[in-house]
Amino acid sequence: MLVNKNEKVFLIVKEIISNIATTKKYKIMREQQANTGNTSIIKNLEFSLFYDKSKGIFTTTPKQQITFNRLIEIYTSDFVKHITDKIQLAPKEHKQDLKKQLPFITPYGTFEPTRKKDNLEFFNNSLIALDIDDVETSEAEEIKDILSNNSSTLLTVISPRKKGVKALILINDTIPFKECYNTLKLNKKRIAEALNISKYKENIDNAQFNVTQPLFIAYDKEIYYNFEAEPLDIKLEVYQEPIIERQSITSVPLHAQNRIEAYLINATSKLEQFFACCSEGNRHANIIKVQAISSWLHYAPQIENDIKQRLYNACCSMYGNEKEALRNGVKRAFEQAWNTHPKANNSIESIINELNCVA
Repeated sequence: MLVNKNEKVFLIVKEIISNIATTKKYKIMREQQANTGNTSIIKNLEFSLFYDKSKGIFTTTPKQQITFNRLIEIYTSDFVKHITDKIQLAPKEHKQDLKKQLPFITPYGTFEPTRKKDNLEFFNNSLIALDIDDVETSEAEEIKDILSNNSSTLLTVISPRKKGVKALILINDTIPFKECYNTLKLNKKRIAEALNISKYKENIDNAQFNVTQPLFIAYDKEIYYNFEAEPLDIKLEVYQEPIIERQSITSVPLHAQNRIEAYLINATSKLEQFFACCSEGNRHANIIKVQAISSWLHYAPQIENDIKQRLYNACCSMYGNEKEALRNGVKRAFEQAWNTHPKANNSIESIINELNCVA
């Protein structure tokens, strides 16, 4: 029976979500898995695996939950190598579309039923995911070399474009789930210093500190991973949520990376403007309006933290300052409205369908 190319790729994908056979070993891999406390921590790590080549980064429903061992099997699989090779050989204008064919994980834990912060089921609270981007190929090789020689590095690979490095770092401190993003962003300089990559601090992408942020799996023939990684000795500074005395509505939007983000950011700006004009008698009743935007953020969970903070600030601004807002129960009303189920948005679905047609 003849199998066309699309069917062949589909069959190869099954390798990811079923039984992946690891056939290659690398000299830089530390193969011995001694029964140490560190190994136990590593064995307990869990990730959600996502794959939908029609949606790519916008995939929100996980295929399955995987361990670190399985993650390495996927990294070294023939399927991932096949797609990575295609990305590297493709013209620049086609690379981003091909990237959608790669699987990705959420390094900070597992999600069910969808990739949304409120749906986090298991949190890897002693793991830092790093995405160091926009560097030269020689710099990427230097960063990877530095991290490969650090005993706390669990995994490090160079991206398909050879312009970035991704890494998983084990630490001996505990990251608070609710403030994961803010804590790691606050401690970025400290983390870079501890890993001896201070000169690349500005290249560390803050977005990777979001618990919902994808980490794409791409092939690197010299992948480094260490089953005996030792937690990095670092004490994270505790993030303290600031009390907002007065928060004006910003006219400068977030920088959208794509049309879906642009749609959500625009909707946020319009709601901010509405709150700014809201009369005193209608303030509290209108907080429920944030629920719609919250229900659409499953399309772009990577900007959820920023959108949520902006809308909370806008709600507080209706009362003059956060102290007055807290006295009027704004925080509780806001959280109740925000914690909603994902819903479809026809405009966003149209954007996705249009992009798929173009692809």
